[in-house]
Amino acid sequence: GYRPGDGISPAERKRTAFGAGVFLLMFALGSGRYLEAEESRQAYLGELQDGMYVTVQGQLAGKQVQKNRYVYELTSCMFRTDSSNFLQAEPVSCGGVLIYSDSDDCSIGDILIYHGEITLWKRASNEGAFDAKAYYFARGFDFAMEGPALDRKVCAKRQTAEALWQLGQQIKEVYLKTMGERDAGILATMVVGDREFLDAETKRLYQIGGLSHILAISGLHISVIGMALYRMLKKAGLPFGMAALAAAGVMYGYGGMAGWGVSVRRAVLMFLLFLGAQVIGRSYDTFCALAFAAVALLWKNPCLFWDAGFRFSFVAILGVVWVGQSISYEKKGMGALRGKIFAASAVWFTTLPLVAWYFYEIPVYAVFVNLLMLPMMGVLLGFGAAGGMVGLLSLPLAKGMLFPCRILLFMGKHICALAGMLPGAMWIVGRPQRWQIAVYYAFLGVGTCLLHRQREQREREKEHGRRAEQKNGGHPGVFLAALLLLAVLGVSRSGEAELDMLDVGQGDACYLQTKEGYPLFVDGGSSNVGKVGTYRILPFLKYKGVKKIDCWVVSHTDEDHISGLREILSSGYPVEYLAV
Repeated sequence: GYRPGDGISPAERKRTAFGAGVFLLMFALGSGRYLEAEESRQAYLGELQDGMYVTVQGQLAGKQVQKNRYVYELTSCMFRTDSSNFLQAEPVSCGGVLIYSDSDDCSIGDILIYHGEITLWKRASNEGAFDAKAYYFARGFDFAMEGPALDRKVCAKRQTAEALWQLGQQIKEVYLKTMGERDAGILATMVVGDREFLDAETKRLYQIGGLSHILAISGLHISVIGMALYRMLKKAGLPFGMAALAAAGVMYGYGGMAGWGVSVRRAVLMFLLFLGAQVIGRSYDTFCALAFAAVALLWKNPCLFWDAGFRFSFVAILGVVWVGQSISYEKKGMGALRGKIFAASAVWFTTLPLVAWYFYEIPVYAVFVNLLMLPMMGVLLGFGAAGGMVGLLSLPLAKGMLFPCRILLFMGKHICALAGMLPGAMWIVGRPQRWQIAVYYAFLGVGTCLLHRQREQREREKEHGRRAEQKNGGHPGVFLAALLLLAVLGVSRSGEAELDMLDVGQGDACYLQTKEGYPLFVDGGSSNVGKVGTYRILPFLKYKGVKKIDCWVVSHTDEDHISGLREILSSGYPVEYLAV
């Protein structure tokens, strides 16, 4: 018969086979669902043209405020056009539509009908630049309309969603009145998901420190606020069912106030499953909850798989559960500190290919910055949420409650700034090739499975009174494996000769690379594109993995030849020689 220590038991083999079968079935169903949705979408998208006049009907599902303008998110949309080469009689169902308006005259839940010209999303004209078409395609939005005419609206009978959004706006106003605009912008982003006052400099600073994830409402926020509320209600004497129901209702409302982003939906779904398991007395399995959330989100919008927020949200959880828990450590003293370092490192290593894919550079000291800042996040979010609510009644009292938030934000700012001053703070790796990502995750998967087996073996030996051969064995191997993974992503591109003429509007920008691998640049400016260096030239260089320019040649000093170069130099990007 089977004895403990003999390896994988027959029951475990059956569970593995069953899990593999379920995965293959869901993969087949998901692929069919994706192909069906894509075929339906392309059937009408191929007929649309930029500037075409259409009539759109949809339900207002969400709002954003961007630079004193309102962005309406319409879903369940239909449109009709008078174009002679298109279906004229019946409206055509489509994906979401973004409406840009200077005024806010509608409530979330209203059915709206607009007339106007459409704006199709543009592909990135340069490598490394923001690809609006891919971004909005993944989120389910087919096109935008700038300032269209509102034909009519059918008011929603229930105003709960609008009330939650207005509550978030009021909390943001509390922050603005009690804190500086910069701190208010950060706290509003963290607590209510409003990015109106989050400036580019702050986002860059948090990116250097590896703290970009705290600027998006995610599982960290839901767990801190939701779990604190749930435990508080239980301590107050409420039964499990009542405490769970109350916590679920509050967190569902919080998700509505935060705008139901991808990470919010994933975190709320998993939190509801946790509460359900508590109520019925079953154990909560993170992998099952994560898989359920993925299936639920992708079934509604299969294209969400290509969304960066979706990928980061799910892969980060896998890093904590799958990789982090595979490494054994003691629960007290220095072992506990090692455990925190391993958990932070697990998330960092698991999301590393995604960071390189989307940002082309890696914050080297992110693990240490997170170790310093993440323990403070509970205090920051707790006081931030409580202060925002109290400020609706008393601004002076809210100002006192938000004072710890100002201190913590001050510390976070200087910790990130200090990390950015350290040598090699940002490692420019360029966008990795797909084979590099495949090899990286293959190595990570095999290594994690081996560590998991080793940990299980050690636990079996302890259960049967046998002393483990090596208390913390494998940790030097973990370090060497980590170096191997970094080496996979750091493989440099081939040194082939290359010439690229960048699209900078009315201007000039030319990148050259010799066959020996020396990078050169000629000019770099524009007279009609703002921040051309920040948003077009520098992302291109990072996308290519160019860590410095050996020689930057300036033909003449007109604005359309040097405006971007000035931005590059002020950003600190290394340019060895400047030839004028």
